[in-house]
Amino acid sequence: MWGYFAVGTVAVLGTILWLLRRYAAPSVPYIVLAATAYAWYVSLSIVLITPMDVAATLMTQPERGVSVLWQITYWSTQVLTWVALPFFQVYSDAGDFTVGGKCLTSLKENGLLYGLAGAAGAVGLIIILMVEKTLRLTDLPALGMALSNTFALSVGIILMGYGLVELPRELWKSDPNHLLKWCAHRAGRYAEEVIKTTNELESVVTIIVANDKQMPRRDPLRPYMQIISKAADDDSPVKPSAVVAAGYDMDSMGADDLEYNYDKAGLAALRRRLAAAIHEFKGAHAQYEDVIRQALDHEAVLKCRQLGVYEPPGLQATDSGFVATVKHIWWKYRCLVQPVAAKVFAVFLVFMTGCVIWSEATIFTGENPDLSPFSKLIKGAVGSVSAVQFLVLVPLAYICWCTYFALFRINAFNYNKLIPRTTTGAALMQNGSLMSRFAAPTCWNLLHMIHMDGQVTDAHGQTTTTVFTQNMGTMGVLPVLGQHLNTYLPLLLVVHCALIYFNMWERLAGACVGNKFKFSNDDVDDQYTEKGRILIRKEGEALANGMRIGEILAADDLELQLPGIKPKKRMKKKGSWFNFGRQQQDGAAAGSSDDAGSSSAAAGRSSERTPMLGGLFSGQRSEAAGESKGGALRSSLVKNKYSNSPPASSEGDTAAAASGLDGIFAEISTSNTQSRGTTGRRG
Repeated sequence: MWGYFAVGTVAVLGTILWLLRRYAAPSVPYIVLAATAYAWYVSLSIVLITPMDVAATLMTQPERGVSVLWQITYWSTQVLTWVALPFFQVYSDAGDFTVGGKCLTSLKENGLLYGLAGAAGAVGLIIILMVEKTLRLTDLPALGMALSNTFALSVGIILMGYGLVELPRELWKSDPNHLLKWCAHRAGRYAEEVIKTTNELESVVTIIVANDKQMPRRDPLRPYMQIISKAADDDSPVKPSAVVAAGYDMDSMGADDLEYNYDKAGLAALRRRLAAAIHEFKGAHAQYEDVIRQALDHEAVLKCRQLGVYEPPGLQATDSGFVATVKHIWWKYRCLVQPVAAKVFAVFLVFMTGCVIWSEATIFTGENPDLSPFSKLIKGAVGSVSAVQFLVLVPLAYICWCTYFALFRINAFNYNKLIPRTTTGAALMQNGSLMSRFAAPTCWNLLHMIHMDGQVTDAHGQTTTTVFTQNMGTMGVLPVLGQHLNTYLPLLLVVHCALIYFNMWERLAGACVGNKFKFSNDDVDDQYTEKGRILIRKEGEALANGMRIGEILAADDLELQLPGIKPKKRMKKKGSWFNFGRQQQDGAAAGSSDDAGSSSAAAGRSSERTPMLGGLFSGQRSEAAGESKGGALRSSLVKNKYSNSPPASSEGDTAAAASGLDGIFAEISTSNTQSRGTTGRRG
């Protein structure tokens, strides 16, 4: 029994190390890697402990070690999923400059979430106490545990139903033609993400460069600004020097881009936005490169199958005879055997899916009669501990696979997607938190499927219970949870799987909650697919010419060849609820770039919110003449690009006199118009 646990532990640890090496970004701290690894380990350890628990119960070989392991792993998952990982997830994502500041930000954000959840829970608890007169205060810990497991069990059944249908279907459709079409769709979608994230990162770096140049050297906030500037210079793929060389681009920015308070909190928000922009940029490029390589690989397979010549791509003349032989064998397997093997495995998974659905649907019958095929197989192998453990592990591993497969195919969870070599610490910890949340309830569901959730008759005819039942049985503190929900909720799995199989879920989810909570669908043929086919062809040609994947997305004529792939410029806000550098009612004017120190001091005394760049863009108005002096106070962000523009006309002066962004954009627009007019007259 313990030999099985030792082998399983080694396999789990090896898998965790491989996952971290493959997905974690190089910048992720070791403490975050350790926390994620521990979350994954305790979640998978519960899956290893369940077969040991079942075997020990049926063979009348009680193991105290199983109970100790269960207590450690179960409570570790609860602490990780509800307390530790959410705290450190926000902590690692915060932009504050000190440990205390990051802790405070994490406590605030998590406190808001748990405060709302706690208020709803308090209302529910009052209702429960009014309905269940026999419930005592000493039952509250067990009630909290029951509610937590009920939530995970309910959501887990929904996720498992999707995986039970889609896993076999995807394997059955895994021929190169279908996979190439799916890659084309993702290539078109990821190309838009690459361009979008590039624009966002350029905007953030532009804001950082503007603040860095305008902030006086003796400003109290200068050290924090230097930290942000250094991070942009060291970590950002879009370098500040490139932004300076290309000239500041204010046209691509809207009001939301520049809405930062001129204080430490505003700089922390800017630093956090920079880190998010860098991560999204790298993630989008990594996904795009990965899907292009997959598409080119599928094209090579199709070409070899059509020609009947199975020469592996990338075979070097320097490869030895053994290496060349291995490559030829692997490539022939890819072209000829793998599609057939996938269909055979899909048939096996269809059989497993049928057994799981049938076992879930017949939980309510109990052991009289026992209609679960898994239950009959396990209890028929009582004479062998290894056989019992194996027969428990196979269905448990399959339903865990289905659950986690569906979890990361929902569009709402793209933020915690595991992307090779670019996954941040926050995303890794979110992944570990979700795994911890669903591990124990999934095992509890399996015990219901094999009718071992209550009293069990062992090999000697005596009645006993599993360790899981002794601890998770506290769900019976509320009859509606322990006696009814666990028994009849799985019946909905049959309806849910039917909706998934006939693609009704997509229509219902789209009509009720929009596309955010729809599952990703690989059977698509839309504008993304058409654009993706063109991109795959162009990337293949570019690679043949020595270019890198993704370079064609920077081509000037890309919009002409693929209309709509580049996002439109954001509309400037008119009549915004705030104004950059707005003046107070008492007549206090916002400071210019030459007086940034007094500007920040005035901002601290002000009762109104002053954006970080407010002093850079504010225009001062002459009270006597009513004429604008804002042109003389423009920041270097505007001066650098429009310093050669002719003097503004009276209409332009009137437009620029408006305070805030509207005046700035009106001034820029006037300068552009006059510049084009001057160029036309010269022509």
